Amino acid sequence: MSWWKWLNEAVFPVRCIICKREGAWLCDTHNHFCNAPKNTAHFKYIDQVYATTAYYDPVVRKFIEYFKFRGFSALADIIGKQIEANVSKEVLKNAVLVPIPLHWKRKLWRGFNQAEKIAQAMQRNNPSLEIMNNLHRVRQTKQQATLKKNERLKNLTNVFEWRGEKMPSKILLIDDVVASGVTLDSAAMTLKAGGAQNVSGIVFARGGKPCQNFINET
Repeated sequence: MSWWKWLNEAVFPVRCIICKREGAWLCDTHNHFCNAPKNTAHFKYIDQVYATTAYYDPVVRKFIEYFKFRGFSALADIIGKQIEANVSKEVLKNAVLVPIPLHWKRKLWRGFNQAEKIAQAMQRNNPSLEIMNNLHRVRQTKQQATLKKNERLKNLTNVFEWRGEKMPSKILLIDDVVASGVTLDSAAMTLKAGGAQNVSGIVFARGGKPCQNFINET
């Protein structure tokens, strides 16, 4: 451990983001993610979406808030381990990871792309995985979470573009959350139009009802 990291952790110790107990980003009580709800979305282009947990679990929602909006990018390592534990090796075999891109203005404002951080965490757990950042968001859009489903479809029309290297045959789109699935499906449409044969999605959390025995925030 570098002296700077040691000093930083001494002054600002790692605390559970839920109960503030020192020692880990999630303490033993809150280091629990319930199963993802069943997929109820209908996709036109994407072949399958694999999710680890339920977005509406209170712990998961706060976890994603800290990860995505408060700049706690180190939480990606927890997500990567959860994905590794829940996605079969067969799904990952011979696949290329493609993070869902942010528009450059939003990435500049946020400081990082959460999907890219998740892909990098997955690669640290499985160094044989390849990441390609050739999918680009060519125009800025409104945040999907603020729109109705029919507005989401219109919002993501002609948004993505593949640039540079040859299109891989098997692609895993990486993102933090899936709700309606419009973002993933729109990206898959672009990838398949460019020659990809199989496009699936891997996300940390899926929208829908949480499991019955989720742990409260406190």
